[in-house]
Amino acid sequence: ITMSSPTPDLASILKTLAGLAPQSQQQQIQPPQQPHPVPTPEPFPAEQVWQQSLAHATQPSRIPTPSSATKPIDPSTIIEWSAGLRCVMKQVVKHENIIQDVRRMIKVQHEHEDQWWEGRKALIERQKARKEGQKKLEDVLKAVGGSTATGTSNTSPEELLKELETFDMKVYKAQMQMIKEMSTKLRSLGIPFFGTRVDLIRPAGKDLTGTEGSVVSEEKAMIDEVDLVKLQRKMLAILEDLCND
Repeated sequence: ITMSSPTPDLASILKTLAGLAPQSQQQQIQPPQQPHPVPTPEPFPAEQVWQQSLAHATQPSRIPTPSSATKPIDPSTIIEWSAGLRCVMKQVVKHENIIQDVRRMIKVQHEHEDQWWEGRKALIERQKARKEGQKKLEDVLKAVGGSTATGTSNTSPEELLKELETFDMKVYKAQMQMIKEMSTKLRSLGIPFFGTRVDLIRPAGKDLTGTEGSVVSEEKAMIDEVDLVKLQRKMLAILEDLCND
């Protein structure tokens, strides 16, 4: 019994030492492990942020390359309908004020046209009233034995026609002035076919053939005055349709 009693003590000591060994090792290992978990996650987000910043910084250098390749077209150089239609659609999308300005111009145009038309109708009515009054006056003079006025009368068909033509000429000049002002405004808005370069416009009726009947090459990139007016009217119709939407 006396010999067997130390054995449990030795076993318990070894067991105790065995239990303490991992703890001492963990205590020795834990201090160097503590700094690693804390700083190790930090470099990765910082590196990602730097990479993102670098990506954003390098993006602007790539943008000018395509933009320089797709240089905007000068509306004053467009003399073909499809190109003009594409241009005006881009302008309308880019500048919302274009439709508002065109609406105002159309409104002013219609107001002037109504005024001119009503003015012409009023002139014709005055001429009729004047002619009827002159006839009544002549009838009264004849009834009392008086003599009617001789010579040219302001109620003669010739004079009435001349008066009406004078009014129409004034209206025509006013229309030309209005068209000129509208063309200037449309040109400032970047609408094609208005403000077309003079060197691209071929006078109406000009011969396109050379001395030997061949088409002059430099004339190919030009547009006839009559055709330009047709394109202007088509463009105005497009703008008016856009304003009605």
